[in-house]
Amino acid sequence: MDTILANAKYFDGDLSKVPTMALTVGVGTVMDAREVMILITGAHKAFALYKAIEEGVNHMWTVSAFQQHPRTIFVCDEDATLELRVKTVKYFKALKRGTVPTPAYSQRTCTHSGTTDS
Repeated sequence: MDTILANAKYFDGDLSKVPTMALTVGVGTVMDAREVMILITGAHKAFALYKAIEEGVNHMWTVSAFQQHPRTIFVCDEDATLELRVKTVKYFKALKRGTVPTPAYSQRTCTHSGTTDS
């Protein structure tokens, strides 16, 4: 009953709306899924999104493990991207449009004369 009372704040204080049962799924089970969708919304979750996609896999941020899942999609709103680098946001917006930008370094051509001074 303590958990139901604590969770009532998320349901306008109405105890009848609070779920009485829950399902707990471990990371291993979710990693076994064919596809995973992670929803992150709001500025208060911006740091979590940053840790999830801009840093490497880290035991302190379990969500970062989904970088290694072959079919994970992170769905987020603009506020959730506030901690991300501008380049990261631009890259993912381009993916959404279907136009991945070509990195500037791959557009340059290297020229070398092939001679050396002796």
